[in-house]
Amino acid sequence: MVGTKGVPRAEREEQIVAVAVDEFAASGYAGASMSLIAQRAGISKPLIYQYFGSKDGLYLTCLHHVAGALLERLELAQLQEDDSVASRVHTMQAIFEALEPQRSAWQLLYDTTMPMTGEIAEAARSYQDRTAELAASGSERFLRSRGQRSKLDASALSAAWMGLVSALVGWWLGHPEESAEQMTQRCYRLITAILDSGA
Repeated sequence: MVGTKGVPRAEREEQIVAVAVDEFAASGYAGASMSLIAQRAGISKPLIYQYFGSKDGLYLTCLHHVAGALLERLELAQLQEDDSVASRVHTMQAIFEALEPQRSAWQLLYDTTMPMTGEIAEAARSYQDRTAELAASGSERFLRSRGQRSKLDASALSAAWMGLVSALVGWWLGHPEESAEQMTQRCYRLITAILDSGA
C-alpha cells in the first residue's frame, strides 16, 4: 500500500490516480473496483469519493492525465517530422516515452467498457479524434510529398498507421523488459528493413 498519512493533498491525489490508472487499464471502467483502488493506494474508499466525487470523476481525471500528456508528446513529435518514412519513428518514440512511466495508460484511452454517453465518452472521443487527426495529417503530408493527393488513400494509410501503432504498443505491453528507447530503435530497424526490401 502507498500510504498517505501526512502527505499533501496534491501528492495524495497523484498516488490515487497512479493506482487507479493501473486498475482501470487492467479491469476496464466496468470491472474496476473502487475498494481495490483505495486498498492499493493505502487510503479509505470514502476519501476517493471526497476527492473525485464518484467513479466517473476518478476515471475522468485518469483519462485527462493519461491522454493529455500523450497528445502533448504527439503534437511535439509532429513538429519534428519530415516527409520520410523513417521520420514516422518520431511519433512512435513520443508514444513510448509518454507511456514508459505507466505503460498501462494506453489501454485507458481505448477502453471498450467505458460509458458510451456523458462526460467520459465525450472526453474519450475528443482525445481519440485528436489522435486520429494527427495520424491523418501525417499520412496526408507523407503522400502529398510523393505526388499522391487522394483523400481516401490518406484515410486508408492513416487507419493502417493507427493499427500498426496499436499493435506495436500491445506487443510492448507484453514485453515489459523492453525500454522506450529499445522500442524506438526496434521501430527504426523494422521500417528500414521494410524500405530496403522494397528497393
